[in-house]
Amino acid sequence: MMRKYFKRFGLVLTVAIFTPTLMPSVALAQEDCVGGGDQHTRGAELELTWATRRDDPQTKEVRYTRALEKLDETFSDPPVEPRAYLLAARAYLGLRDYVGGDSTLTMLVEAAPQCADQALEMRFNAWVPLYNSGVERVTAGDEDAAIEAFETANLIYSDSRSFTNAASIYQTRGENQKAMDMYAHALQSSADPEMIRVASINLAELLRAEGRDAEALAIYSNYATDHPDDILGRLNYAIALMDAGSKEEAQAIFQELLGRDDLSFRQWSQVGIGLYRAQNFDEAAMAFSQAHSMQPLNKETLENLANSYYQSERFEDLAPLADTLVQRYPYEKVNYNLLANARTETGDEDGALAVLEGREALSFEFLRAQLGPAGEEMYSLEGTVMNKSAAGGSEVTIPVHFLSDGGQVLMTEPLTLSLPAAGETAGFQIQVQSGTPIMGFRYDMADSAGS
Repeated sequence: MMRKYFKRFGLVLTVAIFTPTLMPSVALAQEDCVGGGDQHTRGAELELTWATRRDDPQTKEVRYTRALEKLDETFSDPPVEPRAYLLAARAYLGLRDYVGGDSTLTMLVEAAPQCADQALEMRFNAWVPLYNSGVERVTAGDEDAAIEAFETANLIYSDSRSFTNAASIYQTRGENQKAMDMYAHALQSSADPEMIRVASINLAELLRAEGRDAEALAIYSNYATDHPDDILGRLNYAIALMDAGSKEEAQAIFQELLGRDDLSFRQWSQVGIGLYRAQNFDEAAMAFSQAHSMQPLNKETLENLANSYYQSERFEDLAPLADTLVQRYPYEKVNYNLLANARTETGDEDGALAVLEGREALSFEFLRAQLGPAGEEMYSLEGTVMNKSAAGGSEVTIPVHFLSDGGQVLMTEPLTLSLPAAGETAGFQIQVQSGTPIMGFRYDMADSAGS
């Protein structure tokens, strides 16, 4: 049974990483895959040649349009010379008419299979600026323009990167069906291991959210077979098996993961979250303990380990961890609750009462306080404060200490809060820059509580 004050966990789905901008392919000068033609193709070729010149008195759009007009007579009088398709594709792509470019390149390859490589290169080179535009729009925070760019890119070239990035935006918006469609396309068009990973795991989790467990398990099974060293993939597979009632098979995967000695901090954390969700609290504590040994100043790992001890009723182990949490983060009520329970269960009733009195003395509390990267050598501490009894609008200043790997204070920055009305919440954020990696933080009590 889950005990009171437990922490709810949910594995964060792996979403697409918006990769740096790309460059078009650069090929050595080579002849076109098809030659020949007639007066119309020669006229179109002249227009396309002018479009490449800087001294052309006409705009490129005019040249591309004229080229297509000259090719119209060729298309209206079949059979069509394959070179006409090649030239038309160049004109359409120049006009950014990707539907026209796609259809003429398809017809080119059907009429002249030897043109497959050149057609593919033309598609890729048209896709690159669209994909780059999508990446730039994401960076600028314009999701609508990013989706438009990625989906336009998908029209001319099937690449898992644009499919996956579009899918991840839809997923964050809760438009799950569109996201699933895009992830499915990404799996069909990808040989890139990272894109396969992202699309497989996210598609499977979205299917599970829709109640389509059998389809999700099939994806996870295939992925786990092909990628046995992907911890998150195997972990999500185990959770899906557990939720589907295959507890023995899920437990076998959990045990295999616990027996490994090559997991990273993040992977141990993922294993712990999975085991906690499976209500295997003792084993979750084993995984979180491994993660804690690697990054002892990580707040979330310390909280996860403490909650695992609490759920498994290991109160002797919980007491010192909960005390550390209260000392480091004295405005977080859940830490006081954990410590009071640990002291009660270990027979220290007076100590438990003192902890509860300290909790009730708080005039405001932090519902969340989380440190994370915010760019190169930049870190952000974000959270939510709730006012319990302080005067609304009063200001309090809390010293925040940012810590190195060894626990040394790298810098101390003031967090100044303007408290909301009693019973209300407000967000807060503080950003710092450090050339030395920041591995954790702690904060002190304010001099006054805004009373």
